[in-house]
Amino acid sequence: MVSKNKFSILLAVFLLAVISWMIYQNQTKPKTGFVLIQDVYNGFCMKKEFEKKYTQTTNARKKILDSLSFELKILLKRIETEKEKNKSTIEEFNTKRAEYVQRKQNYEEDNTALSKQYDQEILTQLNQYVKDYGEQNHYTYVFGNDGNGSLMYAAEAKNITKEVIEFVNNKYKGTE
Repeated sequence: MVSKNKFSILLAVFLLAVISWMIYQNQTKPKTGFVLIQDVYNGFCMKKEFEKKYTQTTNARKKILDSLSFELKILLKRIETEKEKNKSTIEEFNTKRAEYVQRKQNYEEDNTALSKQYDQEILTQLNQYVKDYGEQNHYTYVFGNDGNGSLMYAAEAKNITKEVIEFVNNKYKGTE
């Protein structure tokens, strides 16, 4: 009778140890997933908003340049049709042409700087949101799959791109 109790106790302790070990192994197993970086970036609402602002800015600048270009064409036509070359018209043309060239160069530089600034702001915010997503959803790793060899293969079941896009957009909108 005593040996049956000892055996039952030993069996219970052994089962408890096995269950404890299985729980520990399950909890220490890393949770991983990957995102398609380009999809997350293109699906991010902040990127779409900045893209609209950038387009509006560049279009406004283009209209100014188009207007200056039109004025230059009119002045050039006037110079070409005048029988006697009017010095003031030529000076006005040269001044407008210099203004056009200067503005075009400034706008190109400003557009490049604005694009870089927007990209940096988007990437900084996106990285923070992906970090928040990983922490809130208890991921050990979230890999970025950008086709550069950082992740050569992943089971499609690990693709969390859609969930991350939804999360970052909710976070950006303040609903998360």
